[in-house]
Amino acid sequence: MMSHTVLDSIALGYEPVWNRARELAAVRLGVRAVHPESVDAAHLMQALGDDWPESAPVLVLAVDSPRLLQQTLACEPVHNAWIEVPGSQFEHPETLARLNVAARRGHRLLRRADLASVRGEVVAPAGARTLLRLGAEDAQHLLMLPPGAPGRASPLLDRVVEGVASRTLARLCLDDAGAWGLLGWPDDDVLYAHRQEPLNYDAAVIRQILLAIGDEDCSLEHLERLVRQDPVLVYRILLLVNSAAYGLRHEIASLRHALMMLGFRELGRWLAEQLPHSEPDRDLHPVRYAMVMRSRLAQHLLATGSDDNLRGEVYTTALLSQLDRLLHQPLGELLYRLPLSGRVFDAVLRHDGPYHPLLDVARAQGEPGQLHRLPAVCQRHDLSLEHANRALIRMLASSRDHASPRSERMT
Repeated sequence: MMSHTVLDSIALGYEPVWNRARELAAVRLGVRAVHPESVDAAHLMQALGDDWPESAPVLVLAVDSPRLLQQTLACEPVHNAWIEVPGSQFEHPETLARLNVAARRGHRLLRRADLASVRGEVVAPAGARTLLRLGAEDAQHLLMLPPGAPGRASPLLDRVVEGVASRTLARLCLDDAGAWGLLGWPDDDVLYAHRQEPLNYDAAVIRQILLAIGDEDCSLEHLERLVRQDPVLVYRILLLVNSAAYGLRHEIASLRHALMMLGFRELGRWLAEQLPHSEPDRDLHPVRYAMVMRSRLAQHLLATGSDDNLRGEVYTTALLSQLDRLLHQPLGELLYRLPLSGRVFDAVLRHDGPYHPLLDVARAQGEPGQLHRLPAVCQRHDLSLEHANRALIRMLASSRDHASPRSERMT
């Protein structure tokens, strides 16, 4: 794979891009040079091209170093990657000429620009797609336009948009204006719309599980993977099997163990009862699936070859650590209802113990604006940057396999 020097000299972080179906369409991979003199763009590009499955989400490589960006554009193109380029480089003849050369060699470019700078443009230079930054005034202007007004659609059509802070604007961009996708998601505003009561189950996930249960070839592992797409469902299944109704002699803290105890038929019966009460709001899917991605990253941060039970407990720990956002209750009150191990309580409530470093590193890699913290966070927890970067690449490479309905590809 990549040389030790490359992986230990950069910090990698990610931000999802969500399409019109509210599914994962691409991932923006931030590349921050920690030791620029040791970074070799050719090794980075070669490794991503060699190890990235065709079924994985498209990568948008966002390189923070101008020198490393130029090296990246001079490398052989990677079939599933777009290179993010500052809009200013398209405005000067010398740099535009280099971008045209890169495009002719097969690189796909994503120009990062403000809305004002591309208004009225018919075709982007160098065959680039555009990542539009919306400022507060841009957002207000778009929201004030009446439905069907030409100004609503033309600037955003088939473009990637960032800076969307409200649910209303997200719907306008994707559903009315035809944007290709949103970089990031207005989680807080979407959750605020559901502030009056705890969130219920994801209807799409329940239907997936019911279909899987009807398949004679469905394995326990596949069923567990489907259930883990919905944090609320995981929590309530654990509550269910530990309730007085089941009267078990031993409490169950593992999701897989809980599914074994329920059995496929009983799980299917119970889920069919829950389906009428599930939550149909598709704007919640990016919120839930971002939590799933963070939990999978924490799991991948474990040493390769770790025991399945350990991996499952780390995943559950990371997933439950964000549950208060969905159920609107203090995290302590929610978790103390379950027979979880002390390691889970330590990590989630006390920010201590063996699982806390995994959650802390995953947070630094997955929260926008936190990537600069990653080297210090890794050093504090005695984890190498190489290990953290490898874990992130493995998680992202298999993200499409863990998503619900198949996502659009950026073509």
